[in-house]
Amino acid sequence: MLPAELAGQRVVELGCGLGVPSLVAAARGALVTATDWSEDAIALLHRNAERNELELNAVVHDWRDEWPAGSFDLAIASDIVYELRYVEPLAALLPRLAPTALLGLGARPYEMWLLELLDYEHLTDRVVRVSGSHASVDGGEG
Repeated sequence: MLPAELAGQRVVELGCGLGVPSLVAAARGALVTATDWSEDAIALLHRNAERNELELNAVVHDWRDEWPAGSFDLAIASDIVYELRYVEPLAALLPRLAPTALLGLGARPYEMWLLELLDYEHLTDRVVRVSGSHASVDGGEG
């Protein structure tokens, strides 16, 4: 569900794992930063980008750590809500990280709790576009 034209757009992938969305975004001209806490995942993504003659920045970074606000045009993430403890940090991060986020749902039990904290629209039954938070996680207006 990535836009067909991403030339020059600053895209970040949270919890990239194999990094397929990052590779697709790079192939479409995006300036990609792919992140994962796993050094092995980042090393594999570097090799796959090189094999495909794609440029991207793949770095070890836990998405729950600090990010500079407004650093990206688009944030993407897929199947990263494994545990309840991820819901509030992700709900707080997505609206700050980029004006738009695309979130791939993986049928995890806590995803619906996350969606309750976000302004979103379904693009498909498994992909949502997040545009901002309607309530902050501390209960105030967002």
